[in-house]
Amino acid sequence: MSGLVGDGMDVVLTAGALRDDGLVQEESAVAQALRDAILERRLGPGSRLPEEQLAEIFASSRGRIRRVLLALAREHIVVIQPSRGAFVASPDAAESRAVLAARRTIEVGVMERPCQPLTDEAIGALRMVIEEERRAHAAHDAVAMIRWSGRFHLELALGLGNAVIADIVSELSLRTSLIIAIYERQNATCCLKADHDLLLGAVSDQAWAEAGRLMSRHLLEIENNLDFSSPAPPATSLGLILKR
Repeated sequence: MSGLVGDGMDVVLTAGALRDDGLVQEESAVAQALRDAILERRLGPGSRLPEEQLAEIFASSRGRIRRVLLALAREHIVVIQPSRGAFVASPDAAESRAVLAARRTIEVGVMERPCQPLTDEAIGALRMVIEEERRAHAAHDAVAMIRWSGRFHLELALGLGNAVIADIVSELSLRTSLIIAIYERQNATCCLKADHDLLLGAVSDQAWAEAGRLMSRHLLEIENNLDFSSPAPPATSLGLILKR
């Protein structure tokens, strides 16, 4: 599994402390292992996630696994069906387009009407994310590319001063990550390499109209890299994928 921890949305705390996803550290590690398996396409859409089997695989309790699955359901990458249990989410083309349309509405609006300009500290954080993206591209690590792309969008929303919108961007970015993992065209990249550099330049210069135009183009290009006619990866056996 990937050595990266989190999507830029988690914070590492001391053992036993609650993290910002409401899970203790042991539970967060299980949640991240499941996220990795989903985004790496080792667990296909619709794969069943039985509590008892997950508890055995991760040497945990069913209560802890239930908390993990509920947290992932809040992120919309797992669905819980009454009397049937938990499954990897299977967003269809209509839902996927709705998520991407919501991102365009929200993130273009953030560019055009920011609460504050970026501080030097925020610009530094965004440059660090862009550098990590470059490393992921060079290593052909598709999952890391998806993660760092989401991190860029989250850090940008936070830097522009609207924590409420940053929370929404956080959720939509993770849902987009699942959509990309399912539908991305072969040899496409989740974000064109130069786009984030251009966005950061426009925002740093407070060229808000240009930043809005770049963000709109950028998100449309992400959607254009998706092929909703392609079959989703098949549902997969947990024992084969996660057994350690």
